Amino acid sequence: MKRRGNHVNPSPRGSRDIDAQTKGGGDDFRSISALPIQNLVDILSRLPFKTIFSCMCVCKKWKDLILAPEFAKLHHTRAPASLILRSHRHGRRRRPRSLCLLDLEASDICSPDAAVKLSPDFGFPTGNFEIVNTCNGLICIRHFHSPNDISILNPLVGDYITLPLTKKKHKSYVFSWFGHSPKTDEYKVIQFVQQPSKLEAEIHTLGKGTWTSIHGGALSPPIDMRCHNAFVGGCLHWIVNDPSKSEFIYCLEFGRELFQPVSAPPHLGPNDKDRTGDMMLGVLGGCLYFFDYPLGDSFDIWVMKQYGVQESWTKEFILKNPSTDIIWYWDLYRPISLLSNGEILMSHKSKAMVSYNPEDRSFRFLKIYGIQNFEANPYVPSFLSPREIVKGENTGAANIHSR
Repeated sequence: MKRRGNHVNPSPRGSRDIDAQTKGGGDDFRSISALPIQNLVDILSRLPFKTIFSCMCVCKKWKDLILAPEFAKLHHTRAPASLILRSHRHGRRRRPRSLCLLDLEASDICSPDAAVKLSPDFGFPTGNFEIVNTCNGLICIRHFHSPNDISILNPLVGDYITLPLTKKKHKSYVFSWFGHSPKTDEYKVIQFVQQPSKLEAEIHTLGKGTWTSIHGGALSPPIDMRCHNAFVGGCLHWIVNDPSKSEFIYCLEFGRELFQPVSAPPHLGPNDKDRTGDMMLGVLGGCLYFFDYPLGDSFDIWVMKQYGVQESWTKEFILKNPSTDIIWYWDLYRPISLLSNGEILMSHKSKAMVSYNPEDRSFRFLKIYGIQNFEANPYVPSFLSPREIVKGENTGAANIHSR
């Protein structure tokens, strides 16, 4: 495994230094390896993922343990909350995009130790694409020139799969999402497509090989779900901007594949239906949040403390405009995580990140080590291979090192 600074090369193949240490009669290594498998897995799953990469190079036994699905699930429950940062190409000299993993539980997320820049061949298929979202350490991407081409990958292990194409001829692609149902333990991808007179939805269950159509009362145009969505509780949520509907929020439960309304914060009323374009949903601390951009100098973040219970909506944060010279417009800030110091981490329209301190109501632009001008997506590191999910399915599967 080649390591330089804080670079990580996915799916390491070997390390002469580590091999030399283990072959040199290390009593510590032999003692650890003599532990029962369950105890060894428990110890390895508590290590930082960079250390786990090194452990994969110790011996074949350890590597097989780490790449096993059971280890991936256990490690994922203990892995730190992170972000995947993907740089944007800009300027005349368009350098290759880079990918960075940012540990949000680090004492200083701007320090070099918090950011890990992945190897240039970090696992993405070639071509232009966008990151749709992440789920359980897996990343869903959609190709720009062929919206129906969707791939699921894990940059840490270097594996990716490409889903089979839907047989329908889509007129106008709208939106995709990748999620997991904790009730059925299934991974699914949903696509919303605008046909001439209606919005249609198709869903693909990984491992089952086919796309199926689903229907629901929420699928009536005009709905723009590209920026008003949040996945929590096994459900995908979005803002409904159809004036004929009284509800503000709808969701799709991935397990039963059912559409249903979700109660909105109590301050919303019929007169607010014409402002749905300024509303946004997201996830903070594992809870669904809602806010709308104001005309004044502040906006409120409402959090549903207990999912599905309307009375649990709580006005958790009030964000003040840092300057009277700055006009707050839609999507200027998007909350993405709560930091251990109590600050709110937010993505900024300028492809940067800022933190907001609720105590002194101050904003601070963050300079992340080794990357600039990027998009950020919530991410929790995992060693789960997407190929384990689709065993037996006719999908295009590959490892980056096989190319």
